[in-house]
Amino acid sequence: MDEIIDKDAETFLQLLSERIAELAVLSEAPKHLKESINFEDYQEFREMMGECLSFLIVIERRIELNESAKKERLHEQYEELTVLIWSVLLDGSLNYLLVISEKDFLPIGTRHIFMQELRTLYDAENILKQEKFEDRLNIAVLDKRDKAERILETIIDRAPQLLNMVG
Repeated sequence: MDEIIDKDAETFLQLLSERIAELAVLSEAPKHLKESINFEDYQEFREMMGECLSFLIVIERRIELNESAKKERLHEQYEELTVLIWSVLLDGSLNYLLVISEKDFLPIGTRHIFMQELRTLYDAENILKQEKFEDRLNIAVLDKRDKAERILETIIDRAPQLLNMVG
């Protein structure tokens, strides 16, 4: 049974790695399509994000069920991919927010994008702050995390006005 679970976990980790590479490409779209970026591009990014995060849950369960000698190695790979996925999501969120902030006229759906990306920044910052991931963060990710933290602080300070929560 452990052999099957090992193989599943290894296969799933490889597939997740490939999906994260696709997500990374989608996260860069705002930089390249600034003027023509649309809600469909954003939705594709969000759908891939959801797929990757869901896959993390499945993989985590497979690794938890594992009792073989490979368990620790599989868990290490899982943690590396967790950091990678949240780094890509952080980058994508920052890219979409940057494009939104540069537009003179905001398209329909911008508030929805803003709200989702605010949440993603918050989640990414909290995940990447965890002690167990400290040794896996490179300078670029730490810089993005700090940038996200500053953006979040600014947004939270101005949130009632930005979110139309006060009259």
